[in-house]
Amino acid sequence: MLRPATPDDRPALIALGLAEDAAWSGAAPVSAEEAAEYLDGCEPGVIFEEAGRIAGYAATGDGGRTILLVDPADDPGPALEALVSWLAGRGHHEVDGYGRDARRIAWFEANGFTHVRSFFDLRRDISPAPAPAAFPDGVELARFHPGQDDEAAHALIYVDAAWTEVPGHSARSLEAWRSALSPEDRGWIARRGRRPVGWVCGRAFEDGRGWIAQLAVARSARGQGLGRALLLHAMADLRERGATSLALGVQGANESAVSLYRDVGFEVEREWRSYARPAPGSPGSGDAAGTAGR
Repeated sequence: MLRPATPDDRPALIALGLAEDAAWSGAAPVSAEEAAEYLDGCEPGVIFEEAGRIAGYAATGDGGRTILLVDPADDPGPALEALVSWLAGRGHHEVDGYGRDARRIAWFEANGFTHVRSFFDLRRDISPAPAPAAFPDGVELARFHPGQDDEAAHALIYVDAAWTEVPGHSARSLEAWRSALSPEDRGWIARRGRRPVGWVCGRAFEDGRGWIAQLAVARSARGQGLGRALLLHAMADLRERGATSLALGVQGANESAVSLYRDVGFEVEREWRSYARPAPGSPGSGDAAGTAGR
């Protein structure tokens, strides 16, 4: 039932991702372009086939990232059993699903998984226009130059801003982080003197969806309004680049970020839930030698 994915499967996998989003997100559809970039964030994975058609897909990526897709028209049980076991065999014991996908959540809970966190897409209309960005005294903003500013931005995000201290944020090597930036992403670095203290990047998709991909502020520069200024600057930049709506993602545990985003007009558009169960042989697994799903 499982086979390796090939480049020829790409159109069908994009369609599968779009079908899941349409069935369970409760939000406006995303574009095929955005779905393709989501798939590209992981290495090619495995296909679950049923009656000669693609009914599911799983893949893994840098920093513990995974993809798990199941045709919303099917009983999810067989595909989830096979794909979750495949992920577990690669050391991944945490899986995601749309908050509205009650059938997948029921399968998780029936198979020993526990809800560990939620994360969200937030959306805002393009109007009203965001307030002008007001940067703290002594902070200057400059365009990010790929190949020149990579190491500075990466160190800011993962060291000075302690990105991975938020549950759900994964560490990425410099090369993995660099490869995750698309040519269409535009980044900005805030500096105080020569020291980077803030970062934001985003892009506008062809369907008009303006996406703010990452926002980080050094711990030493927090509480001064820098995060708000970076966010407002990115929003204004995306509007100028033709975005017709604005969106971003946030981990539910990042309460200060959620509060900031709501304060400038964003509202929850999609919810995902992460579920985990102990790895085989670990305390609480109830299985010292067996196999378990991710």
